[in-house]
Amino acid sequence: MGLSLPSLTLNVLIDTMRLFRSLTLWLPLGLASLMGFVTDTWLPSQAVSAAPPRLELRPGDSIAIIGNTLADRLQHDGWLETYLYARHPEYDLVVRNLGYPGDEVKLRVREDNFGSPDQWLSKVKADVVFCFFGYNEALRGPDGLDAFRRELEEMIAGMLAQRYNGDSPPRLVVFSPLAHEDLASPHLPDGQRNNVNLAMYTEAMRQVCEERQVPFVDLWAASQRWYASSDQPLTINGIHLSEAGGRFLAQEVASQLFPERSTALDPAELELLRQSVLDRNDYWFSRYRVVDGYNVFGGRSKLEWFGQSNADVMMREMDIFDVMTSNRDRRVWATARGGDLRVVDDNLPPELEVRTNKPGDLQDGGFSYRSGEEAIELMKVAAGMEVNLFACEQMFPELINPVQMAVDPDGHLYVSVWPSYPHWNPTRPREDRILCLRDDDGDGVADRCIVFADELNSVTGFEFWGGGMLVAALPELWF
Repeated sequence: MGLSLPSLTLNVLIDTMRLFRSLTLWLPLGLASLMGFVTDTWLPSQAVSAAPPRLELRPGDSIAIIGNTLADRLQHDGWLETYLYARHPEYDLVVRNLGYPGDEVKLRVREDNFGSPDQWLSKVKADVVFCFFGYNEALRGPDGLDAFRRELEEMIAGMLAQRYNGDSPPRLVVFSPLAHEDLASPHLPDGQRNNVNLAMYTEAMRQVCEERQVPFVDLWAASQRWYASSDQPLTINGIHLSEAGGRFLAQEVASQLFPERSTALDPAELELLRQSVLDRNDYWFSRYRVVDGYNVFGGRSKLEWFGQSNADVMMREMDIFDVMTSNRDRRVWATARGGDLRVVDDNLPPELEVRTNKPGDLQDGGFSYRSGEEAIELMKVAAGMEVNLFACEQMFPELINPVQMAVDPDGHLYVSVWPSYPHWNPTRPREDRILCLRDDDGDGVADRCIVFADELNSVTGFEFWGGGMLVAALPELWF
């Protein structure tokens, strides 16, 4: 079984550090009166006067989701897309998540040759764009509010001037950041000071969207209601939603944008739909957030031998990901209608045959390697020390391409292996693993190879923690 907990991106740590840093800039004096002004005077009057946001979806629409960590994490619980499909089962919608942790309205850091935001929205032929911004920007406080307002206006105007689908301007929906949830933890801030900033930036977003006549969804106010009504925390750290929180968000968005629509699916059918969405998202995530972009489209991508470059080979694999993602759209459409569909990937572009640039000494071009014992004989060992062979590939074929090893408190050796380097090939099963090698009889030689976790993608390292293990499988951290 692969790890099945919701993914935790590296930006959880980054955003939390930014949060702590921003809190040091606030003076405690006057905070209570400012909070009272925000919650008792400013927002309710706006909420009463604001018209409910509406969005008209059309059959075949392509919906792109852009924005910060909130947008990125939505694809890993799948609830928002599940409710979009469930309320429009006959529309055969195409949804692609282009979220990226840390993204801001103006600042979106990417690798060389990744492609601009407009290029990616054109690639997915976006008819509708869901825009999740404002959290990172709100950490700048009142001094950054005017600049943020201008940047949001420029973003909206720039996107409305585009024809991502080749025919018409996109229909936009702008979402505010969430409120900060107080988890009553001594290790986390209560969010009270953070919510002052978030409220101000939410109101600025509302005003800009009203001026531009763009639908706006106030998640800041809505999430405060969720937190108050739920008997369990809805975030993992006060700012990033849990899977349960993701469902609250999905229901809120569906009810605000499509109040006249409902779903006819029973709970089992709804969960089947969500699982089909998650399966499709897995392929898209592996394509859009490919691990080793430096090899795929960056600096090393242009290295070539025999007239064939890294980019030639691996961009073909990206094409395969695109087709496999589209194949899984059809299953999503079937489950949205209450049925199901077996996915058949019989229409994939052929993989390119790769020749080695350095043939080995064997007849087939492979290499002959020294055995472990032969390697030990060539070592110079310090006086009083000895070396013995604990484990090798001949003993355990799973022990291929090891990246890191560490001994746990019980004396067991764990090894992360990465046979998929530089990234998972979509036509093959995932084989990256974390192995546990155990010496049961204490003779200094491993007796068993146990798979601790498998079906992983590009595991670069791990650390024992909390009775388990933190695993770096960039761009994610897993427990």
